[in-house]
Amino acid sequence: MSRTVLVTEGDSPLGAALTRLLLARGCAVVTAVERAPGAPDGEREHVAVTWNRRSPLSAHTLVRAAANAFSSVDDVLILEPPCAVEKQLLKAESAAIEKAFDDARGPVFLAREILGHYKRSAGGVLCMVSRGPAAGPVESAMRECFRGIASALLAETGKGTPVVNGFQQGEAGVDEYAAFIDRTLEEKARKITGRWFTCPTRGGLFQAVRGPRKG
Repeated sequence: MSRTVLVTEGDSPLGAALTRLLLARGCAVVTAVERAPGAPDGEREHVAVTWNRRSPLSAHTLVRAAANAFSSVDDVLILEPPCAVEKQLLKAESAAIEKAFDDARGPVFLAREILGHYKRSAGGVLCMVSRGPAAGPVESAMRECFRGIASALLAETGKGTPVVNGFQQGEAGVDEYAAFIDRTLEEKARKITGRWFTCPTRGGLFQAVRGPRKG
């Protein structure tokens, strides 16, 4: 039986690459996109849903739409939102800074929604997907915000809770990182919980580190 995977930031290069790989593996894919979806891509097992990161209601609607489209939501990949803010803070526009901080709510709202959904259903897998090195102070702040949320979720996993893991891009390119996530999800990340998986550099060794222990 094929799995249904919800992927956020479906209109980003990483989100699009993950969608292609998951569809090729036989998964049904629901992508969350910022703007209204364009023409269908011809894939019967692919649905795009508009998601407003600033709205908790939109997160609820997204999960419901995914579950209604394919009867279940087995895996969720929450990608770190993009941050289109000028690297030099003095040149950064106020509107861009405000949008970056507003968009940081999205992963929190959606993680809360999907964990509640898993609690009411048969459980599932949640993966927090971080991006590569940050450029500039605002993007650095957004990166720490996302990683902080992810690390806290990883630390809370245990017996009777959904599987929660994290991915780190390191120096890998988008396609290499997407292939690593797809492969690791299939081989390891659905079976163990509370781990950060770091994409190795080309020719490097597979890396996995445990999430922070509770104090």
